[in-house]
Amino acid sequence: MSDLLLRYVHTSLSTLFFLLGLQLRIVAQKPSYSFPVKPDDSTYSQIILSGNVGEIRPNHFHCGLDVVGEDYEPIYSIYKGYVSRIKVSSYGYGNVVYITHPETDHVSVYAHLIDFSPKIRKYVRQKQYEQESFEVELFPHPEELPIEPKETIGYMGNTGNSFGTHLHFEIRTIADFVLNPQDFFAVQKYDKIPPRLLKVAVSPLSPESRVNEKFQTQIFTPIPSAKGWKIAQKIKCYGLVGIEGLTWDVVNGSKSSFATSKVRMRLNGKEIFSFHISNFPIYEIYALNLHINYPLFLQTRSAFQRFYQVDGNRLGIYQGNGKIFVEDRKTYNVEVDLEDTNGNSRTLELTLQGKKPDFHETDELLATDILSYDIAENTLVVRGKYLMKPKAEGSIELIFQDGKSLKIPLAYIEKGKEAIFLYDLRKGLPKLIRSQNIEIPFRKQIVFPKRNTLFENEFMRVYFPNGTLADTAYLDFSAKTTYFYIGKIAEPLVWDAEITYHHQKNNVGSVLDLTKMFIRHSRGKEFLENLNDSTFTIRTSYLAGDFRFLQDTTPPTIKLLRKTSEKLIFHISDDASGISHFKAYLNGKFLLMEYEHKSATLWTENHRTEALTGEFELKVWDKMGNMQVWKMIL
Repeated sequence: MSDLLLRYVHTSLSTLFFLLGLQLRIVAQKPSYSFPVKPDDSTYSQIILSGNVGEIRPNHFHCGLDVVGEDYEPIYSIYKGYVSRIKVSSYGYGNVVYITHPETDHVSVYAHLIDFSPKIRKYVRQKQYEQESFEVELFPHPEELPIEPKETIGYMGNTGNSFGTHLHFEIRTIADFVLNPQDFFAVQKYDKIPPRLLKVAVSPLSPESRVNEKFQTQIFTPIPSAKGWKIAQKIKCYGLVGIEGLTWDVVNGSKSSFATSKVRMRLNGKEIFSFHISNFPIYEIYALNLHINYPLFLQTRSAFQRFYQVDGNRLGIYQGNGKIFVEDRKTYNVEVDLEDTNGNSRTLELTLQGKKPDFHETDELLATDILSYDIAENTLVVRGKYLMKPKAEGSIELIFQDGKSLKIPLAYIEKGKEAIFLYDLRKGLPKLIRSQNIEIPFRKQIVFPKRNTLFENEFMRVYFPNGTLADTAYLDFSAKTTYFYIGKIAEPLVWDAEITYHHQKNNVGSVLDLTKMFIRHSRGKEFLENLNDSTFTIRTSYLAGDFRFLQDTTPPTIKLLRKTSEKLIFHISDDASGISHFKAYLNGKFLLMEYEHKSATLWTENHRTEALTGEFELKVWDKMGNMQVWKMIL
């Protein structure tokens, strides 16, 4: 065989193997899965969803489908594989099963189950008795719990942080990337309603930027148009700006709201940005706070999705940057396509008109009394009331640590009432802000996103590991005997910060008694770790706000609700630190009890067949170690 023929055969075989491999990968990407609820309903006509992938939830993206049904409705495996993880808890996903599918490199997740299948339940019960604990997290070996296609693995329920009977169902990759199950199942294909758009925002993204001549986010109400929506007036802008939208999807016949999962943006006809909320790492779901305008959310409690990408966002769902640089006297036509999972879409049209800010010298300038300052991104925003006085200085002065000063001119007047001054903090942090007749200290500390940063004073030590923040932040810290404070922060934490508090004597010489003490954040989160006589350390992603010391010396309460020879039901509660754990014993042997925190109910396991006779003892602990005991003879 000639060299030419050999090369031809080799090339042909290589091409054939490549195409076969490509085809195999395509097949692997679209396996023949059956739906986990009513798998024989090939048209999905009986399937009702109340949530889908990409919905904006508090502090995270929703990562699966919520399938509506009834208590104890059977839940089936979508494909063959093995149970790789099980968790039993009254919180989070409640009773949840993870099934690994080696042939497809996927993991399916089934959450909020009211019960497991008999095979899985037997395995879980054995481990609960071995660990003497209701709450367990288990990782079976592949050969322990093999699963066949359409095998019953549990029953629909309302366990964990769920507020109605449903199945939370996910498909992930082996590497824990979230996939959209609607890419595998034609559920809700009857939906013909496109996403909705309630509000549009345009934000300045640099100190020189303006939107309608102001350095602040401006919100607009779109009106209907032939393509979908439009902003009737031209929006005057200058410098780097970003566009955002308050949008969600609706579905025929459903009262629930769903995700607007796809966005594409064009500038003067050229696509400059897009995102598709799918195939993102589960460990980055808190990057939702970077996907939305987080400072605007803190102000309005409305989650405007950004149609541009900010620094530190590692979700990987974006194409292009999306930020628009607007030059003076130029016109920019913007189109934004909003699309749901079923391909229904509408388009927003708006026009940005370049308008450079005006700075006019006049005989009547401004004398300013400083009222307040704030920080937007890296920009110091100083606000003050003003008086019209001839030949007065229309500026403020920043004083730095080395004694140098810098005058900052007036940027603009807000609503005829406030003078606005802007300064780029990346040029250096001042220690004082001074006007003609007043000065206030600048108390913020800078925290960098890509380096280890430590703040420390006589009371506390706050450590930010590399990557804790997505962007540079400016924080102030204070601490007193009964509480400490960190904030104000307008940037979300991506990972936990570590806070160590050194307890000090108060003004009258006494020391706070830390016995049975815990810390509660102003957002309701409780911290209990490493508390001792003089110091404690907590790790938290809840940063801005007050952390207060509270004492709990009272044990939980126990109330018997029902007693039969087959079942015991109790109500347990704790008004301070909360329920930690519990243990029950029958004739000195561990007796499994099940718990639901939403109803504060504790009961003997549902599938117990032996009569309850003999000496019963129940112990319930709160999170401060206070214990209550209930004893009776059955």
